[in-house]
Amino acid sequence: MLCIEWIDPFFTSGHWVPQMIEIAGGVNSISATGEHSRRMTIDEVEKADPDIIVMMPCGFDTKRTESECTEVLQNNQRWKKLRAIENSQVFAVDANSYFSKPSIRTITGIEILAKIIHPQEFSDIKTPENSFRRLKF
Repeated sequence: MLCIEWIDPFFTSGHWVPQMIEIAGGVNSISATGEHSRRMTIDEVEKADPDIIVMMPCGFDTKRTESECTEVLQNNQRWKKLRAIENSQVFAVDANSYFSKPSIRTITGIEILAKIIHPQEFSDIKTPENSFRRLKF
């Protein structure tokens, strides 16, 4: 799994997000708990070839994330060859509310990730409307 904090250029999500992924039952493919968010290349993304990608640009809500991702990545052929894109496992989340700053809402962020990573096991968890959605490329 890969969480992307910025789209152009790509930044991997760092700080507390890798730990959120672990708590939700995922394995973060590039960054580790406590590491700073950092710029990464498409080569790194291709090498990791994650099964799930969560787009969480810092400060964006779900709608803006979807719009920005579509605009920037729609015609990127390298992006379209990634396993997560081919399997429709790319999601936009409301990063501004649940991921960009630590707060009590971080728990909701973990629940959102759990629903993305293990949808059957966590189907009974209720998350806020528009807190995440699947992206199509």
